[in-house]
Amino acid sequence: MNILHLNTERGWRGGERQTYLLARALAARGHGVWVAGRPDDELVERAARAGLPVLAAAPLFEFDFWMARRLRRWLRDLSVDVLHAHTGHAVGLGAVAVRGTRAKLVVTRRVDFPLKKGFPTRWKYGRADAVACISNRILELVREAGVPAEKTVVIPSGIDSAGYPSRTDRDRLRRERNVPAADPVLVHVGALVPHKDQATLLRAVQRVALKEPRARLYIVGDGPLRGSLERLARELGVAGRTTFVGRDPDPLSWTALADLFVFSSKEEGLGTALIDALVLGVPTAATAAGGIPDIYGGPGASELSPPGKPEDLARNILSVLRDPVEASRRSARGRERAALFTVDAMTGSYEKLYEGLLTSGLKPQASIL
Repeated sequence: MNILHLNTERGWRGGERQTYLLARALAARGHGVWVAGRPDDELVERAARAGLPVLAAAPLFEFDFWMARRLRRWLRDLSVDVLHAHTGHAVGLGAVAVRGTRAKLVVTRRVDFPLKKGFPTRWKYGRADAVACISNRILELVREAGVPAEKTVVIPSGIDSAGYPSRTDRDRLRRERNVPAADPVLVHVGALVPHKDQATLLRAVQRVALKEPRARLYIVGDGPLRGSLERLARELGVAGRTTFVGRDPDPLSWTALADLFVFSSKEEGLGTALIDALVLGVPTAATAAGGIPDIYGGPGASELSPPGKPEDLARNILSVLRDPVEASRRSARGRERAALFTVDAMTGSYEKLYEGLLTSGLKPQASIL
């Protein structure tokens, strides 16, 4: 099969990482693969370094007619079977581009925000041959927005753990990053944006400090809320135990040195940073927001707390920091769950979806949850 992956977002976040991993894995399985994205952005640069052919796609807006014409020409010239749109704006562009071509339009929906109402959304999703949702919560929202059930499927994100650090490197990693060796260390990895809700995490740490005064929090990531979060940390009296690391090219090393990985989102498509922690065997405490419960097998898992409730998140954190048996249990269970979220499983599910569309128009139920 020939598959063109379209991702027009800027920066490097979860969706871009997943686009890259899927494209690379499909190419390794012998398929024709192209990655279309913004030139000089990280996705395109990484794809090129991996030997994947890249195409420059920098639309001025979602329904950029001239960019859509260029994309349509690629679809025809390259004999593309599947145009895979990985972002919301890429859906509109792809819906225009596939008209008059043989290419099937596959959409991946990664965010647990309701689809916008109105004709443009109905039209572009109506053009899609299949909509793959990375969690059951997103599937619900997509169907509530009117996308026919027979067009929808759950295909979770996948992790490629090759080259991941080891928990046995914990002491060395702490020394290299000047992290106290004996202190209980909490790590959070995520963009500093509203739906990640690091404010609830800081309020939880304020409560944790009353019982575990040596506990320290490291927040890895950057974003528009950094200034306000640093002010909140000072107001809460936790600035001395909270370090805003900023964007780090190796966030996994921070996860690997943690005693507990904490996730405080109030909305989340799935949460691959959590899956990274499970792969590494790091105990986790998270909120039951969006698709996160899928990672743990359901909303009743002990690792989960209600979103936006710092007191509950604090109890969740303390249940691990004060109980080595619980920490070990979460570590072992996490490794078991992580085995469901691999790049190999994700790639196989997308292959089945593509093949079903091309051979019989069927949309196989590819959920592995």
